[in-house]
Amino acid sequence: MAQDVTRSRFWQVPIYIMLYTVITTLLTLPMTIYEEFLREHQYGLSNQNFIQWFGDFAIIFAVNFVVFTIIGTVVYAAIRGSKRYWWAWGAAITVAFFVVGAVIAPVFISPLLNHYKPLREGELKQNILSLARSEGIPVTNVYEFDASKQSKRMSANVSGLFGTTRISMNDNLLNRGSQREILAVLGHEMGHYVLGHVTTGIMEIGLVILAGFAFTAWGFGFLTDLFGGVWDVRSVDDPAGLPVLMAVATFFFLIATPITNTITRSQEAQADIFGVNAARQPDGFADAALHLSEYRKLDPSPLEEFVFFDHPSGRNRIHMMMVWKKEHLNDADIKAGPVSPQ
Repeated sequence: MAQDVTRSRFWQVPIYIMLYTVITTLLTLPMTIYEEFLREHQYGLSNQNFIQWFGDFAIIFAVNFVVFTIIGTVVYAAIRGSKRYWWAWGAAITVAFFVVGAVIAPVFISPLLNHYKPLREGELKQNILSLARSEGIPVTNVYEFDASKQSKRMSANVSGLFGTTRISMNDNLLNRGSQREILAVLGHEMGHYVLGHVTTGIMEIGLVILAGFAFTAWGFGFLTDLFGGVWDVRSVDDPAGLPVLMAVATFFFLIATPITNTITRSQEAQADIFGVNAARQPDGFADAALHLSEYRKLDPSPLEEFVFFDHPSGRNRIHMMMVWKKEHLNDADIKAGPVSPQ
């Protein structure tokens, strides 16, 4: 179809990618509805009816549709320009878009789904800003967003790069969490910023992406040598080979799940330690971990945690907090804090 529209190989690529994105989205829509709507309701986590959920889904699809089309078009241009080492250029282009996404997401993407407003003035806001200033985070405001219109999940983040840094918490955390929990969670999120996890995470995941592109290049060549005649796909610069590329890439990142999860889980553990040292709220963090157990298994097996968890398990996080508290029992602020029930 793309060839019927234009003879330009450059413009054939985005046309093909757009069609591919629409078709694959429609084919996987039943599973997406089950995973993201029906199952969320089964566990009592969603606050949306189907029309509301589908509206958010359409926004996310539109963003992904534009981003995937742009990235794919640029990657195919790199393939045509450097057929032998296209996989290295493809990885570099993808990582570059990750950086752009980290910069623009807090300002342009996140507000598409939720309304952000400054947290109301008061002691809590001043405590959060004081904590941020003490850790050298260049922010002058704290934002609240209305995630309760979508789910009951509690969350917060310190997002952005190069001047778009923003501290945000959702209204579920604000309404369901104690002040100790809020400070503990935000101390954790500030840890990601201070420890440079956005940058190091992009670099580490970037290495996995590089390996993924190299594997995809090899897998595409192997499969087209076997079946290229049947598929009528011989060259990697032919956009008709996109389904093969995506299939090989999907297989790679499936088997790389323990690696990508370990990278993220390690950063989360580092942020946990940073957060409890900064906010000094071990009980608040333990309470927050129990809230998170509403949708994260609290005590998985070590193998299950290694393979499937991109955060430390709730049990390990609570244990980490109690070990920290034990080592600081004689500190004045810990003595003055909540008394353990046992």
